[in-house]
Formats: sequence, C-alpha cells, structure tokens
Amino acid sequence: MKNLPSYAVPLSVAVGILTAVAAIQGLFVDSTYANEARSFAVQGRAQDLVTLVWVLPLFGVAVYHLRRGSLAARLGWLGMLLYFAYTYLLAAMGLAYNHLFLLYVAIYGLSLALLIVGLTCVHLSDLPWRFSLRFQRRANAAFMFAVGVLLAGLWLTEIVRSLVAGVPPAMLSDTVTQSLVVQALDLGILVPLSIVAGVSLLRGTGLGYLLGGLVLTKAVTMGPALLSMAAFLSAAGFPVAPPMVIFAVLVTGAGGYFAWRFVSILR
Repeated sequence: MKNLPSYAVPLSVAVGILTAVAAIQGLFVDSTYANEARSFAVQGRAQDLVTLVWVLPLFGVAVYHLRRGSLAARLGWLGMLLYFAYTYLLAAMGLAYNHLFLLYVAIYGLSLALLIVGLTCVHLSDLPWRFSLRFQRRANAAFMFAVGVLLAGLWLTEIVRSLVAGVPPAMLSDTVTQSLVVQALDLGILVPLSIVAGVSLLRGTGLGYLLGGLVLTKAVTMGPALLSMAAFLSAAGFPVAPPMVIFAVLVTGAGGYFAWRFVSILR
C-alpha cells in the first residue's frame, strides 16, 4: 500500500467537523428543511441523526487507525468518504436551496477529492494476499450482486411503470426539485458499483477486494440510515413501503455481518 499524502488526515478531520455541523443544523435548526416536502424533511433529519451518532464515530476510528497504516482502516475510510460524497452531493442537488448549500458543497467536494487520492494510493496487486483462505469470497460477491439488483428493482419498478403509463412517478411528490435525484444517484453509482464489485470479487481480483470494501462500508452506513428514515416516517404518520423496510433490514443485517468478516479476516 502506498502511503497517503500528509494532508489526508487533516482534511479528513475537516470533513468530519463540517459534517457534524451540517448534521447538527439539520437536526436542530428548523429553517434547514423548511422548504422541503414534509416527508423529505423527516427523512433528512433521520439521516442526520445516523450520520451524527453512527457514521461520524466510525469515521473517527478509521481516521485514527489510518495513521497506523491499517488496511481495514484504509478501506473503511474510503467507504465512508463515499458515504459523505454521496450524501452531500444529494443534499446540494436534491434539497431546496438553504443556508447550508456551500457547506454541502464543501463536504462532498473534499470527500470526493480525498476518495480519489485514496484510491490512487492503493496497489491492487497487494490486496488479494491480505485475505486468508477462510474469506467467504463467493458469499460476499453474492451479497454485492443482491444489493445492486434489489436496489435497481426497488426504483425501476415504479419508474418503468410510470414511463409505460405516461405519467410522472409518485416519488416526485416528495421532492421540490421535481427530479429523481436519489434514484439517479443510486441507479448511476451504487447499483453499478455493487455489481462490478461482485463480479470482480468473484474473479478474485484486487479491484474486487477494493470495491468490496467500499460496498460493505456503504451498506453499514446506508442500511441504518434507511432504517432510521423508516422509523421517523412511521412516527410522523407517513406510510412506509414494506419493500424499503425489507431492503434496509437485509442491507443492515447482512452488510454488518459481511463487513465484520471482511475486516476480521484481513492479514
């Protein structure tokens, strides 16, 4: 593994601080989501809570061990940078303009830059031998395939139905942008990433182990966020689609198991 640039840790700390500010404001400053559809505002606060109490502590642990050269920390760090880049790109593009716009841009911009730098510092040929023969490569690959296929099915079912019927999808009622930004990012980033990770891991390539780490980290951050959204929506009196809950439970449970095995099997 190539050493990271000296600025990687300080900039990671900056990402953590900026993200904490954004999450706290989302939770406690009413004006943050004042112009959103109510259900979208509820989901935003639900994700802010998970970001604050779950993702940021994990990120802090990863950054701490990053300085010690831990491969597990390096892969987790990259995965959480993907979470921050995705989440705040979505906030910048999918939310109504608010006083945190430049903060959202700063978070996803720094996270994306660090993610690119971090990926260039990985020697793919170093990865396969760092995993013992007990690593469940096929089971992990199957999980990643499942995430990609289920996520695609979750969104494409309604989108294709609306295209056939020639009417806008009902999901647009939750957005002020009148664009399916969440679905566009999921279908354009997470679905291909999960499927390519599964194929590459099945082949035993270094790319598979690298992308596998990203997908598993995304699973253990995205899954709890989705469960939190479902709980917040239910508490606010909104209906929650059963497929979304099932997907969130599977991603959280299976993702947590495979992520733990992924880290514990590293040599």
